[in-house]
Amino acid sequence: FLLTPFLMSYTFYAMKATLFLMAVLVAPVMGEEINERKAGEARMASFCGGVLGKSAIITGKNTAVTEDGEFVSFNGKGFAATSGYYGTSGNQTFGGDTLVVKSRNVYYGSTDAWKNGNSYDVESGDSAWITTSPNVK
Repeated sequence: FLLTPFLMSYTFYAMKATLFLMAVLVAPVMGEEINERKAGEARMASFCGGVLGKSAIITGKNTAVTEDGEFVSFNGKGFAATSGYYGTSGNQTFGGDTLVVKSRNVYYGSTDAWKNGNSYDVESGDSAWITTSPNVK
């Protein structure tokens, strides 16, 4: 009975220390996941706006739906779209009759586009708007 206050305070501080350690160890992993998601969304935005020249809503790290209902997915090596498969190599994207090279914010080749924020100004004079999570660049 005399040890009850001691055990309660010991348990409280042990729980506090455990929670602190968990927070310190888990925080870097969560940061990596967020950065990976942002990179995936930026990759999808670049493909939909710069290569396809279409507005799109990014629905996940590796998925998007374009303005005309085309579904796009990235598998780590290329983009599978309703219209076909597009491979990637460095800054080049190719597939079907499409070859587009990206240089910073400029896309040239089968599609000419210029990235300005979340908007892609396409050769036809249209703009492709991309909706992503906040702070995706």
